Amino acid sequence: MVDACSIAVAGVSERDGSFGRRLAQAVTSTAYAGRIHFINPRRDAVLGRRCRKHFADLDEAPDLAVLGVGGRNLEQLLLDAIDAGAKSAVIFDACFGETASGISLLARLREIADEHRIPVCGGAGMGLINVRSGCVASFYGAAHLKPGGITLIAHSGSVFTTLAMNDPRYRFDLLVSPGQEIGATIDEYIDCAATRESTKVIAVFMETARNPAGFRASLRRARERGIPVVVCKVGRSEEGARMARSHTGALAGSKTAYEAVFEDTGAICVQSIDELMNIASLCSTGRLPGEGGAALITDSGGLRELAMDLAAETDARLARFSDRTIRSLRGILPSQLEPSNPLDCAADLTENFSKPFEDAIEVLSSAEEVSMIGLEADLRDDYVYEDRLLNLALDLPQRTGKPCFFYSSFSRANNFQLGERLIDRGIPCVNGISETLNAISKLQAWSERPNLAAEPGMQIPSGNVASWRQRLSVGKPLDEYEALALLSSFGVPVIGNEVHEKPAGLAAAAERLGYPVALKTAANGVDHKSDVGGVLLNIRDGHELAQAYERLATSLGPRVIVQAMAPQGVELAFGCIQDPDFGPLVMVSAGGILVEHFGGQQFALAPFGLSRALDLINRLPIKRLLAGVRGAAPADKMAAAKALSHFSVMCAALGGTLREADVNPVVVSPCGALAVDGLIVPASTLDSRS
Repeated sequence: MVDACSIAVAGVSERDGSFGRRLAQAVTSTAYAGRIHFINPRRDAVLGRRCRKHFADLDEAPDLAVLGVGGRNLEQLLLDAIDAGAKSAVIFDACFGETASGISLLARLREIADEHRIPVCGGAGMGLINVRSGCVASFYGAAHLKPGGITLIAHSGSVFTTLAMNDPRYRFDLLVSPGQEIGATIDEYIDCAATRESTKVIAVFMETARNPAGFRASLRRARERGIPVVVCKVGRSEEGARMARSHTGALAGSKTAYEAVFEDTGAICVQSIDELMNIASLCSTGRLPGEGGAALITDSGGLRELAMDLAAETDARLARFSDRTIRSLRGILPSQLEPSNPLDCAADLTENFSKPFEDAIEVLSSAEEVSMIGLEADLRDDYVYEDRLLNLALDLPQRTGKPCFFYSSFSRANNFQLGERLIDRGIPCVNGISETLNAISKLQAWSERPNLAAEPGMQIPSGNVASWRQRLSVGKPLDEYEALALLSSFGVPVIGNEVHEKPAGLAAAAERLGYPVALKTAANGVDHKSDVGGVLLNIRDGHELAQAYERLATSLGPRVIVQAMAPQGVELAFGCIQDPDFGPLVMVSAGGILVEHFGGQQFALAPFGLSRALDLINRLPIKRLLAGVRGAAPADKMAAAKALSHFSVMCAALGGTLREADVNPVVVSPCGALAVDGLIVPASTLDSRS
């Protein structure tokens, strides 16, 4: 589809102002070396190009059929194209009507694409453009586009055209508007782009993933190949999700689940198309930052100070210059300039204006603490020093192997022409200091993120998974004793406990566990025991135990759990829900009453290993308590992370048989981590309270 050597275009027209004429002009707007065939049953030629009456009249099987018609004609036209040997197709129509037989046109077209195993781009989209080859399967011309390293995949046709038609600094490899994804889903386009030598970064504007498992896998594969994927996911709010459904019939999915997917796969999640393209631009040359911080070189003391202030308020990490770097900078800078980051190089407004910049770049290129270099100047068209900046940029890629870019602190700088001349030399240009620092921050996070998906310790045990799946298929919620047994069988440490239905044996159980103990009701259907007086704590001897049992048995029934008292520690909570798209979604937060004071839930897709679990815990506001306060010994975070990782493996192993899980509290002390209470609800349970 994207590398078609021949295209057949149906629906072209000579009529001024018609869609068909616009389509014909667009597909012939470039120096495409492939073969273009027009199809129009009522004309011999359009725009001077011969027309065939039907697909069957073609003298070759086209790689790509472009269907510029709508309504009920689409079904037969797609079948005609397939019969003529077309290997792929593009559809622009929204396909919201019905076929002649009264079924959904969209469903019928999907059925045809699936039956014939043919990729179909659209409907309700703008088609696709291969900028490098000049193949235009769109009704927007592409003569103005210059090839580069960005592949853009946009569910929204307006985003497709906005980004393709406005800023000449954006250099694209592919532009794809998949729309309703009749015969190819977004993951397939990501996979395709990630395998192209010419694609250096993939920018995605999406409403939903219609193939969730494939989407997640495609993001991982791109990461493994070192191709950044930058994603702007819309439908994050309830109203946004409703609009997505009305726009292309897309179900937007859970905001939390998608954020977990992006975190899991290393995709760079952004909130706007400005942010999307700023980051894509910085990645478009294929030079990505390694370890270290960013170095900023400015021509203004005031803007240097602004950059320093804003960097301190963001996650953008500026390089701390080493003593060696400082000595080298002092050797080349005029005495009035300070060798610190950001670096002010505005020393001379004569013909030597660019000399401090050049010398500073030489020094910073060899500085191990520097991973990328940004140059600030009064970037505007017709700038008095424009030619010197361009001369500086001319050999910048050869001067340093590190990614370099120009930026302006003003987001509305008038520098389209200058920016275009810079990117012609392989140097991206970004406007706005806040936007620049945000892009730096997200690129640094991407480059420094380990491949957590491949870390050890995530294997799902095969031992008793089948028996627990069978138990969950019964549909009856597990009581606390069973829930703790389930957790324990997957390696989650649990508090010592025994279940009894008669007073005989309680005292012996308490002796085995060690006084003081807790006694809890194990009555069916009581999920929140403390709310009904079903938890009695700090029972110190057999006499108190007998009294406690009598009290619980009278009010809530004879079945009880005798449990060791939990040690003093910091309480966490583990949870899991089943996301309909991506499966088990694990949560960790402050536990018990601490959640009201600390909040800060973290989510991740199951399963994950120890490093990921520790990262999640370190993001919680409650980590301050885990570190120990007011002389208290620090809690064992590694034990908590290990328990969380094992919990995630359990959730993944149980898969669709598990509806939800709630382990609260998990007490983390200097001696380890213990799950004290748990609620496990099978997927077959109609009501989690039944």
